[in-house]
Amino acid sequence: MLGRLKATSSNGLLSDKAGRGRRLILLALFIVCYVFGFGYHFLLFSRGEPLSPPVQAVYHFLVLAAYTSLWFLFSAYFKNRRTSPSTVFWTTLVLGAVLLGIARLVIGIGRPPVSTPNALALGFEVDPSSRTYVPLTLATVVKMNALSVLEGSFALFLLHRFRDLALFKRTKGSQRNWYLMIGAMTLASVSTFMIEPDPDRLPLLQTLAVIPAVILMVINSFRLSWIPFLSFRGKTASLGLAVLLLGLLVGGLLFGDAGFLPGADTYIVNYSFPLRQFSLLSIVFGILYCTTAFLSLLFHLPTTGDFQQKVDEMAAMYSLTSLVSQVFDPERLAAMITASPVEAGTAHRAWLAITDPQSGSLRPRLASVRGAAVERIREMVDTDAFFEEVYQKREPVLVDQAPADHRITARPGDSLGSLLAVPLIARNELLGALFVTKDVTHGFEQDDVEAMTVFAAQAALALDHARLFEEQVEKERLKRELTIAREVQHKLLPQVLPHPPGVAIAASSVSAQEVGGDYYDFVQVDENRLALIIADVSGKGTHAAFYMAEMQGIFRAVSRLAPRPIDFLVHANDALNMALDKHIFISVIYGLLDLEKEELYLARAGHCPAAMIGISGEARFLRSQGLGLGLDRGSRFQETLVEERIRLQPGDVFALYTDGVVESRNRSGEEYGYDRLLGFLKEHRYEGAHELHGSLLENLQAFTEDETYDDDMTLVVLKWHGIELPETVAGGDSRISRIQDDIALASTKTG
Repeated sequence: MLGRLKATSSNGLLSDKAGRGRRLILLALFIVCYVFGFGYHFLLFSRGEPLSPPVQAVYHFLVLAAYTSLWFLFSAYFKNRRTSPSTVFWTTLVLGAVLLGIARLVIGIGRPPVSTPNALALGFEVDPSSRTYVPLTLATVVKMNALSVLEGSFALFLLHRFRDLALFKRTKGSQRNWYLMIGAMTLASVSTFMIEPDPDRLPLLQTLAVIPAVILMVINSFRLSWIPFLSFRGKTASLGLAVLLLGLLVGGLLFGDAGFLPGADTYIVNYSFPLRQFSLLSIVFGILYCTTAFLSLLFHLPTTGDFQQKVDEMAAMYSLTSLVSQVFDPERLAAMITASPVEAGTAHRAWLAITDPQSGSLRPRLASVRGAAVERIREMVDTDAFFEEVYQKREPVLVDQAPADHRITARPGDSLGSLLAVPLIARNELLGALFVTKDVTHGFEQDDVEAMTVFAAQAALALDHARLFEEQVEKERLKRELTIAREVQHKLLPQVLPHPPGVAIAASSVSAQEVGGDYYDFVQVDENRLALIIADVSGKGTHAAFYMAEMQGIFRAVSRLAPRPIDFLVHANDALNMALDKHIFISVIYGLLDLEKEELYLARAGHCPAAMIGISGEARFLRSQGLGLGLDRGSRFQETLVEERIRLQPGDVFALYTDGVVESRNRSGEEYGYDRLLGFLKEHRYEGAHELHGSLLENLQAFTEDETYDDDMTLVVLKWHGIELPETVAGGDSRISRIQDDIALASTKTG
């Protein structure tokens, strides 16, 4: 990012330097050509006779190059400068007045100005053969060059300033007409190239060349798109300035012999006939444009108030549109929606009635009121009745004579003459209605209704975005909380599995949602006994996770005090009686592994039966009876419990699981089932606990063809390997021999 900023800054500096360089080159070119032009007239004065035609042609080309460079210099200067119409008028007026004063001083150089100038009085001698005016004095040379640069510069300035007005709200057509006008003016001026001016008449060809330029000037003078957007103050200021500039152009800057500068026309036309022609056409365009602007401003003054109202309405709508991406607070947004019509002058009062999507009721609530108190609005207008009509029609409801409507109880002094209710619809859902009133009857015209309809559409979009944003924020908050809950719940499960001698354990738990109700755990009761539990809270989600956390606390505390399965389950049921809701229960399978006696004690409280597979292939489910925790809060719970005692043999495999394992379904809707589970465990009984656990999960995933589960799924696999016995036991203990035979058989099978 920093690199891009540096690159952008460097490019901007290079562009500015290049622009300044071009402007300096153009200025230098103008000065050089202007100096050569001055030298030409000085040479003409020194010789006292006309110079040869080739020299005259070079001079005219130099004049053309000088003022062409000055045109592009002005273009570069005004390229990115956008000013108000009043600024265009007053800057042109001030510059014109200043240049007029300077021109008046220039006329007085050498001798006082004459009232009826002729060539000799102005310092010229007319060559009889070529009708060329030859300057007789150095003052005449200075006047010719000074007055020409003053008029030429002003003409170019005027065109560049008025271009901003003529091309306001530009289109391809208006832009084309402007450049055609400049081209026609240039062509009309170039048509006088190397022609000596005739004070009596303009040659036919040059006259014909002027006609297209004048037509295009008239067309461009009617480009007045900037006028309707002015305020009343702006229009009056532009009107006065246009009148003053028009007077200045007509009275002074025509530079005619009958104007403020007697003899100036003779000086300029003998300096360069094409320049004089272009300057004259530019000033004529200025006169035409000021005239049309004056008339249009005069006619637009009475409609300024109405237009300003529409501008305010559009500004309010635009501000609301921008709020769609900026304001996401529903209360603040509602206040802005009701404030906008009142501040725009469209209404005297406004209030917003919004439905509550969560309640499902069509009765709206007043979210915001502007221009009156909430209680006063409720007293004057039956908002619910109007809202019902808006809901049915899904279009604006207009009441021109509010006091005559039975749903309005306003009195004559309440200033409620007309009412408009506009629906707020987003994604084909009615979010509410915007009510606006005026203090006069028939206060809303059709364009007001249309404007408010567009406004309401933008308001509905803004409200809908605010609601969606609020919902998204809430979802993100819940997601963060569930993530934290999942992390906390994960920490409630064993972080490290126990490694008691003679047994291998592998376990895992996966929640269907962010948090779940499955639980497994282990507690080392004493040196030789290990308590283990697997439980499943009915339901899923945060409720189940809460009870799962309670189950963990009970297991960690009670298992050490009452380690035997039936004792533990009875105490756990008593502890949970006050905490569990009536519709919640917990299925549990609890075991106590006695390493010294090589026995496993199991009791089942409504849980899935544990699967047991022997090394020789015997496979069965341990289906001892028992009710789930929380299903009975009396003596029946204890009476139904049955504890099962299993004598452990090397190679015995036990699988404890939740119903998420056997009830997982494939795409055809078929369950994994108990038979498939028992068959898989029997087939893979020679694998270690961790390998068997992993293989079973892979088989389950292959069956469902999905990486996610519809229910919480927990799996614990235990494999008993047996405790090593001392070799001093009386020779040939039949039990040791049986263990050795089983191990040999297992090696043969795995081989």
